[in-house]
Amino acid sequence: MILHPLFHWSPTERRPQIQRRGLVLRSRPVAHTFRADYLCFSTSPSQAWALSAGVFGERGQEWDCWQMSLDRLDEVEVREFFGNRVEEVRVRNPIPKSRLWFVGSRAVPLRGRRW
Repeated sequence: MILHPLFHWSPTERRPQIQRRGLVLRSRPVAHTFRADYLCFSTSPSQAWALSAGVFGERGQEWDCWQMSLDRLDEVEVREFFGNRVEEVRVRNPIPKSRLWFVGSRAVPLRGRRW
């Protein structure tokens, strides 16, 4: 299975750390109550948004979208899904800054649907 590219959303206040260190495991949680030993990605920016900021973002909060491509050494788990669309890909290793591309930012809508 070829998965390329993958997308990840994170609160904008984390941008300096991501630009300095990349995406690391066991960061302060945004979407969970525990420090996960994996990073979550999706196959499109909109699907990644729906699984992260669209659920867990505070209204008006700014989030950044990051793109990355898997490497042959990445430890990848495709979360179980129904139908023909992969919803979430978990990577159980850090992603260095050299493999990340900053796509852009957006705010969680103040009213209406979050996505």
